[in-house]
Amino acid sequence: MLSFLAFGAGLSFLMALANWFSGFRESPHKNRSSDSFGKIGNLRFDPVPWLFLSVSIVLCHLYLELSDSIRVLPWIYGVHIPFLFWIGPLNHMYFRVLSGQGLGRFGTLHFLPPVLAISVLSPFFFSSSEIKLKFIESPSDSQFHFILLCLLILGTLSNFIYPSLLLRKIWGWSSKSEEKNRSAFYPFLFLYSFTILVLLLFVIAQIFFMPLFPIAGAALSLLVCAIFLVGAANPDLLSRFRTESREASYSETRIKGLDLDSILSRMEILMRERRMFLNEDLTLGGLATELGIGSHQLSEILNTKIRKSFREYLTEFRLEEAASLLLSEPQRSVLSVLYSSGFNSKSAFHKLFQERYGLTPTEYRSRS
Repeated sequence: MLSFLAFGAGLSFLMALANWFSGFRESPHKNRSSDSFGKIGNLRFDPVPWLFLSVSIVLCHLYLELSDSIRVLPWIYGVHIPFLFWIGPLNHMYFRVLSGQGLGRFGTLHFLPPVLAISVLSPFFFSSSEIKLKFIESPSDSQFHFILLCLLILGTLSNFIYPSLLLRKIWGWSSKSEEKNRSAFYPFLFLYSFTILVLLLFVIAQIFFMPLFPIAGAALSLLVCAIFLVGAANPDLLSRFRTESREASYSETRIKGLDLDSILSRMEILMRERRMFLNEDLTLGGLATELGIGSHQLSEILNTKIRKSFREYLTEFRLEEAASLLLSEPQRSVLSVLYSSGFNSKSAFHKLFQERYGLTPTEYRSRS
């Protein structure tokens, strides 16, 4: 199991190098510069290699601790803690940049905890190797024990929170996307779910059951392998996710700030009371104008809140009207009913009616 930790650390380091070299090869005018790079203040950089480097350092330190090799290199003890605080913000940064959201006005505050961790740990970092070796041999007797323990717990918890929030966001985007586009989100849903499971193991190990650390470390190495394999098996994974996540993010901003309950209520009045669906020339833009919103906003509301396209939304009311007329006015012809219900195509009406009720209009009338 310890060998697998070393393997995970090495693989994560190689993935960091690969992303660095890939970034150096790319021209600053190509897509990678705009799609993968973020900013902290005025500093522009790619968070991906730093993310893999941070994971590599955490795994390497864990391997040295569990194998007891840290005694040979006591001066490096604790160097993984600031990197532990880096993982969550780097993940958050890459996710937001990839989905076209940017870090936002207060995005740089996410990187304050790693800086604070370095400041708090400075006395320990600058202490002698002898002091660090004594800490390794008997941590509870050291003045630094409480500080390091608190930082480790906080770092682990922060890394648990970030993926949980990102998983919730991706799940929301996936559920709102069209069926054919949802597969772009599935690999990320899997990886973030796996990440949360791994971090849960670390939380339990750090707070409740220390012997669980080797298993948690092996699970983290397995996660690194999963990221590598998923990426290798899906070369277009990032481009597809980038496209779909940006569309989903843009869709959210289109209806942000609207009183959706009020709009949905007015739509119901326009359909049920004013019976606008009977107008065979009614368009998405026409209904949007009645509601005082844009056609793109109305389309988004229909897709996300009612889960129907505009055509499906209208058809539902028209079919209900047709079914009602077939029963309440048996003397009327089917042709008259379809035109009175807002349809203007006989073939389309018959097809849609049979799909909805499983019977032709004539059969529906006779059986009822």
